[in-house]
Amino acid sequence: MSKLTSCHLCPRTCKINRNTGKTGFCNLDNRIAVSAICNHKGEEPIINGTKGICNVFFSHCNLQCIYCQNYQISNNKSVVNYKKLTDVVTEIKSVLTLSDNVLGFVSPTSQIPQMISIIESLWKEGIKPVVIYNTNSYDRIESLQSIEKFVDVYLADMRYSLNHLAKAYSDCENYPETAIAAIREMYRQKGSSVLTDKENVIERGLIVRVLCLPHQTDNTINILEMLADEVSTNIHISLLSQYFPPKPDLPYPLNEQLSQHEYDRIVNYALKKGFTKLQTQELASVNYFCPDFSKDNPFI
Repeated sequence: MSKLTSCHLCPRTCKINRNTGKTGFCNLDNRIAVSAICNHKGEEPIINGTKGICNVFFSHCNLQCIYCQNYQISNNKSVVNYKKLTDVVTEIKSVLTLSDNVLGFVSPTSQIPQMISIIESLWKEGIKPVVIYNTNSYDRIESLQSIEKFVDVYLADMRYSLNHLAKAYSDCENYPETAIAAIREMYRQKGSSVLTDKENVIERGLIVRVLCLPHQTDNTINILEMLADEVSTNIHISLLSQYFPPKPDLPYPLNEQLSQHEYDRIVNYALKKGFTKLQTQELASVNYFCPDFSKDNPFI
C-alpha cells in the first residue's frame, strides 16, 4: 500500500513506513486491524433505519481520548486483531444482509487504504452499500479528498474548541483548527442536504456529532459557534448526551455524567444560534450505548 510507505494519513504525519512492519502513533502496520463487525442499532435513526447498520470497528485510533467508550479497542497499546481482506469482506456480506444496506467504518483514519480495499472488493462483487465514514475528524484534507468517491456519508465528531482540553483529554495539540478544516472539506463534498431513500434511511450527506462533556458546557457552545461561523448553521447536528465515565479512575470532571441543566443549556444555545437540523437525546440514552467488545456483538 503506497500511502503507508511514509504515513501521512492523519495530521500526526508520523512518516513511518508501515509496509515494513514499523508503526507510528496508532501502532498499526499495513495489515487490516478489525475488532468487530456487527449489526448496530445505536446510531442516529436516519442511519439505523429499522434494521440497523453493519459497522466495522477498526482497532486503535489516532486520538487517545481518556474517556473513550470504545477504549477496549481504541487504546493503541491493546492487542490487535488482524484479519485477511477476504475474511473481512465475507463477514461484512453476512452482516449486511441484516441491515438496511448501510456500511459504517468506525475510526477509519489510520486505515484508509484498508478501507478502500474492502469497498473495492465489495464493488467487484456487485455489492454497493451506502458507505459511512465515522470519524473523530482528526483528518487531513488530502486524505478526505482521496476517499471522496468511496464515501457517501460523513459522520463526523467535533470534540473540542479549546486546545488545552484536546491535549489533556486526547493527547492532541491542534485538534480544533484541524477538525474544523476537515469538516469544511466534508461539507464541500456533501453539502448541507441529507438525502434519504423512501424508507428515510440516509444515502448521502454530512452529520456532525457533538459529544457534550460534563462541566465543559463552554467548550461545547464554542464548538457550535465554530461550526456556525466556519461551516454553516444549515448542517445536520447531533447533540449527544450519552457520555458516561467508561473507567473508574478518570479525573474530575470526566468521572461524572452530564446534567440535564447542562444539556438543556447547550440545546437552547444551538437553537438560538440557528441550527434547525438538530437531533437531541434523552439523558437516559447513556444506558443504551455502553459497548462491550469482549462479545461478538458489543451492543447486545
